[in-house]
Amino acid sequence: MARAKSFTFAINGLYQLLRNEPNAVLHTIATVAVVAAGIVRHIGPMQWVAIVIAIGLVWITEAVNTGMERLCDHVCGNRFHPAIKLVKDVMAAAVMMAAGVSVVIGIIVFFF
Repeated sequence: MARAKSFTFAINGLYQLLRNEPNAVLHTIATVAVVAAGIVRHIGPMQWVAIVIAIGLVWITEAVNTGMERLCDHVCGNRFHPAIKLVKDVMAAAVMMAAGVSVVIGIIVFFF
């Protein structure tokens, strides 16, 4: 029963991410577009592996970033603090790097 409950918590977290994080909408659109392009282009199994890893990398970093932002905001009472700003900036950079890597993977898969 505890395992089932942990899945419920995870699904709720995904729901909250999609509902409350504007960037999740962009990630959803990009995910659908890339999967559709992969289907249309009939990419091979190893290309699908690369695409799935790239998509997962972006979604995972976005989820961690969102969680860290919410935690930081809670801890500092939504007040500015230089250390919290640094944490949030670094987490945003992680998402940007993941997205950049994913774009490079997409270029390699779809254009080479």
